[in-house]
Amino acid sequence: MAEKREYISKDELINQIISEEYHMFSQVENIGGRASCQDDFDTFYIMRSSQHSIFEKNTLESYLKDIKDAQAAERNLIAEKYSWMMEETDPAWFAEKLKPYLPQISTQKMRLVEHMTTVFMKCYECVKTQYPNLLASGRNPYDNQEGASIQLYFSCELKTWSEPTLSLACQDIISHLEKQENPVGMIYEKIMNFYSHIIHKAEKEM
Repeated sequence: MAEKREYISKDELINQIISEEYHMFSQVENIGGRASCQDDFDTFYIMRSSQHSIFEKNTLESYLKDIKDAQAAERNLIAEKYSWMMEETDPAWFAEKLKPYLPQISTQKMRLVEHMTTVFMKCYECVKTQYPNLLASGRNPYDNQEGASIQLYFSCELKTWSEPTLSLACQDIISHLEKQENPVGMIYEKIMNFYSHIIHKAEKEM
């Protein structure tokens, strides 16, 4: 008899992922103490939901498996992402305190990370050219001197994904580009839609 599988929509899957991600995020221990953003679920949800929306359901299912596998191994993928950032922002601390505890990255996986990051940043530049005011403020795209850049954030997150998830994500990005869609633009559009809805709701309640 075939196994009965419960159907889960893409939105429900994204909500499951975000729930697990926020649990990991809230447990990250910062050198300077708990950050205020760790208690801001609404902003976290908007940003993560918008990013996850560009990926297909099978990619998200693979990423959720990454999360479950990490939890079973008592690993925190969000903490690992921030640890990988330290390789650029504080190399000495990273080499001594963090690198020995991070999973090794294979050559093939690193190629996937570098390829996706390169494509992502090219898409970002297109959005920046088309909507310069939208991206005028916020995190620097490349410079890590005053904090982690957009490029560093994205590439270090990818380092926490498995090779199967990265391969599927690459296929999704290629599919968007083949359809003349800018995945970074799609993320920002989703973010703006979220905030537009919040503003509209607040105005109705006034």
